Amino acid sequence: MAVATARWWLVLFLSVSAAAWASVAAAQDKQWKAVGGQVVPKEKRRIVAASEAGTVTAADVADAAGTVYRLQFITMDPGALFLPVQLHADMVFYVHSGRGKVSYIEEGASEASSTEVERGDVYNFEQGSILYIQSYPNATRERFRIYAIFTSNAISSDDPSHPTSEAYSGVSNLLKGFDNEILRLGFGVSPDVVEAIKSAKSPQSIIRYNPDQEKKEGESNWTEDVFDALWGVDPLNKKKKKQKKEKKDKKSKTFNFYSGKPDVENCYGWSKTMTNKDLENMKGSDIGMFMVNLTTGSMMGPHWNPKATEIAIVTHGSGIVQTVCPSSQPGAGGESGPGHHEHAGGRGESDHHEEGQQECKNSVFRVKEGDVFVVPRFHPMAQMSFNNGSFVFVGFSTHMGQNHPQFLAGKQSVLQVIGKEILALALGQKNSTAVEKLLSAQGGSTIMACISCAEELERKAEQEEQEGGKGEGGGGEEEEERRRKEEEERRRREEEERARREEKERKQKEEEERRRREEEERARREEKERKQKEEEERRRREEEDRAKREEKERKQREEEERRRREEEEAAREEEERRRREEEEGGGGQGGGGGDKPPKEDEKERRRREEEEAEGRGDEPPEEEEGDWGGDSARTLKKRYRARKDAVFRSA
Repeated sequence: MAVATARWWLVLFLSVSAAAWASVAAAQDKQWKAVGGQVVPKEKRRIVAASEAGTVTAADVADAAGTVYRLQFITMDPGALFLPVQLHADMVFYVHSGRGKVSYIEEGASEASSTEVERGDVYNFEQGSILYIQSYPNATRERFRIYAIFTSNAISSDDPSHPTSEAYSGVSNLLKGFDNEILRLGFGVSPDVVEAIKSAKSPQSIIRYNPDQEKKEGESNWTEDVFDALWGVDPLNKKKKKQKKEKKDKKSKTFNFYSGKPDVENCYGWSKTMTNKDLENMKGSDIGMFMVNLTTGSMMGPHWNPKATEIAIVTHGSGIVQTVCPSSQPGAGGESGPGHHEHAGGRGESDHHEEGQQECKNSVFRVKEGDVFVVPRFHPMAQMSFNNGSFVFVGFSTHMGQNHPQFLAGKQSVLQVIGKEILALALGQKNSTAVEKLLSAQGGSTIMACISCAEELERKAEQEEQEGGKGEGGGGEEEEERRRKEEEERRRREEEERARREEKERKQKEEEERRRREEEERARREEKERKQKEEEERRRREEEDRAKREEKERKQREEEERRRREEEEAAREEEERRRREEEEGGGGQGGGGGDKPPKEDEKERRRREEEEAEGRGDEPPEEEEGDWGGDSARTLKKRYRARKDAVFRSA
C-alpha cells in the first residue's frame, strides 16, 4: 500500500510539474538567481585557499529575490591550523567529519574563548568576530571538514565567480595594510620591528600545527596575547574573569545532529531540523539547519517552504531532486499533463518574459556527493534516493524560526484541509472519487518508500529532453548557439580570472624581488659603513700610536738636550775653576820664588785624583768636609753631587 501511494503521488507530481531535465553544468550557468532551483556541482566551486595542510573552496548561491549566500568548504589535514581571520559576515557552520577546536574573540569581548567540535556539531559566529580553527591529530588520518554559510549584504555579487568581497580577512591584512610610521607610533615599537613584520611573507591560510602538549597552567599563550593587544585587553582582569568564562563555556554547548531523537524516523529514513531555539548563541539568527537521510528507494514527500529558501549539500550518495514552479498558470494553454512542455526548459515561452529576465521553470536534476542544490521559497519539492544507495544531505534554511514547511502528503497535508470537492475541482476531476482515494490512502509520515521512483523520473526527464530537442528544429540550433555563447563567456571569465591571478602573482613576485633588492642594498650599505668605520678606527689608532711615538721621541730629545747642556755647563765651570786655580798658583810662585807650599801640593793632588775619577766614572772617596778647605772646595763638591744625581736620573 505504501509503495502504491508513493507512485500515486509521483504521478500527481509529474502531471502538475511537467518536469524537464537540464544538465548540471547548464544549471550552474543559467540559474544563478535560483529561479526554479539551482545546482552548483562540486567541480564548479572556486578555490579560495590551498596548501599542503588543507584547502578552502567556495560557492555563491542566491534565492529568487537575489539575496546572496556564500558557502565555504574548509578541509584540514589532522594537526593543522586555520590562521586567525576577522569575519565580515555572520557565520553558521556544520562539522561534517573529524574533531577540532574553534577559538574565537567576539566583538567587544575582553578575552578569547574556545569550544571543541566534532562530527555533527553546529555553531554560529556574528560578523566582526575573530576566530581560528585547529584540527586534532587522529590515528585514522580523518580530515576535519567544515561546511559554513555566510550571510551579509557585503558579499552580494552579480556574478558568483567574481565576488565583490570575501567573507573574512586575515589578521595579517589588518596589520600589514598600514604604513610603517602608523604601525611604529601605534604600537610604540622600533622601525626594525615594523620592517620585520611587514617584510615577512604572508603564510597560507592553513598551515601545519602540532603542539607537543597542552600548555601548563599559568603559561603564556602567544595567540591570546596577540589578540589581547589588538583588542586592548587589560591583563589584570583576565584572571578574575577566567572562572566566569569557564562557566559560560559550559552553558554554550553546540547542537549535534547525531545526538537526541530525530524529528521524523522510520525504516525509510529520518530527518531532523535545528532552529535558533535549539542553540543559545543562535538567538537572533535567521539561519537554521536540517539533515535528511533517505535509505534506498525512499522519498521525502512533496512539500514547500512559505518563508525559507533551502540550501542543501549532499554529504553521501546521490539522488533526484524535483522542484515545481509556483507561478504556473493552470488552464492558460489547455490541459497540463505529462506530455506538456510548457515549463520543461523554457522553450516556447520567450513571449511571456521580458528580455534578460529568467523564467520560472520546473526542474529535475540529479545531485551527487559534494554538490549544492537550492530550492527557493514557495517552490514545491521532493527528494528521492536511487535503489542502489542511500541519499543524505544537510542544509541551511533562511528565516528558519519563522518558517513552517507545508507538506502535500501525510496526515498533516494542506490538501486534507481544503476539502474533497474543492480539491477535485482544482485538479480538474468531474467527481471526488479519485480525490477521496488519494486522501484516504495517505500515511502518517513525510518520509515514505518510493522504489524506482528516482530511476523512472530520471529516465522520463531525459526522454522528454531528447524529444523536445528533435521536435523544435530551429529551437535546437538556438539552444546550441546559446550554449556555445555561454561556453565562450565561461572561458572568457576563466581567462580573465587566470589573467588576474597571473597579474597578482607577477606583482607579488615583483614586490618580493623589490624587497629582496632593498634588503641586499641595505646589507651592502651596512657592510660598507661597517668597513668605513673599521678603516676610520684603524686610522685613528695609527694616528694615536704615531702621536705617542713622536711625543716619546720629543721628550727623549729634550732630555738628551738638557743633559748635554748640563754637561757643557759643568765642563765650562770645571774649566773656569782650573783656570782660576792655575792663575792663583802662578801668582804665588812669582811672589814667593820657591817651592809650592804643602797645602797647595795637597790641593793639586786631590784635583788630579778627581779628574781621574771623573774619567773612570768612579765616585771619589768621601772626605770630611773640613778636608776640602775653603769656599771653592765646597762649591766643587755641590757641583759633583748635582752631576752624580743627573747621571743616576738619566740611567
